[in-house]
Amino acid sequence: MPLSEVQKAVADDPNRFKVVVAGRRWGKSFLAMHEIAKHARFPNQKIFAVFPSYRQAKQILWDPLKEKFISCRWAKKINESDLTITLVNGSKIYLRSADNIDALRGVSMSYLIMDEAAMIDHKMWTEVCRPALSDQLGSAMFVTTPKGKGSWIYDLWQGAHGQEDWASFQYTTLEGGNVLPEEIEQARGELDEKGFRQ
Repeated sequence: MPLSEVQKAVADDPNRFKVVVAGRRWGKSFLAMHEIAKHARFPNQKIFAVFPSYRQAKQILWDPLKEKFISCRWAKKINESDLTITLVNGSKIYLRSADNIDALRGVSMSYLIMDEAAMIDHKMWTEVCRPALSDQLGSAMFVTTPKGKGSWIYDLWQGAHGQEDWASFQYTTLEGGNVLPEEIEQARGELDEKGFRQ
């Protein structure tokens, strides 16, 4: 799964926790898929990708992730209704919704992706997912579009600058390389300033 230079900078960073704030169409979900595969290559891992809703999990990541594991012959069993993939090495990948915080209590996680993290209640991290990583010393990556300085993910991103085992990244849509500069300029003329900056 080839990554762009900026995606590779995030993927190659050795820190346990990473916070990535990037513009729309930057390639956050592609990076998430890459990181899921990277961590799932080890046997018996429990990889979780948490989205704001079940619908987002299904629409954004399920099909490309499933197709990737089928094409490389890593998939042993796929559960469509539960959004779970079991790999031939015993690792399991779970796509989950943050709609019900209590639904994930008690699980153990080897690795966590929190996609569109700014749209998820911070308690999903502090009360559920962070404790779930503790017994395996699991790592996590938060990927999200900007939501403003009042969000918990902004505080997490800011705090990551000076905290051991944490790294934070910020990129514009243009830096992702997936959207033409002309398209971005057209959007600048059509959107209000706050919407464009986001």
